[in-house]
Amino acid sequence: PVGVVVDKAGIHQSGVSRHLRILQEAGFVTVRPDGQRRLYALKPEPFEELGDWLAPYRKLWEARLDRFEAALKKKTERTEKEKKK
Repeated sequence: PVGVVVDKAGIHQSGVSRHLRILQEAGFVTVRPDGQRRLYALKPEPFEELGDWLAPYRKLWEARLDRFEAALKKKTERTEKEKKK
């Protein structure tokens, strides 16, 4: 229910409802009425599609971040050695 999201997100009900409507229109959530409430559920397919689209970029960034991490580690080790002198 929207009230749960309002409590967790700390924003007004109107804002949550607007965002949920946008997510529904974009195909990221489904909604079903339950009495006076509307129950929302995430659809996994759009997120899987997004993950597939991001995969090549993720590989690129992981490689770059691994190199960056190695460079930082090397620099830290040099700095530590210099401090001990």
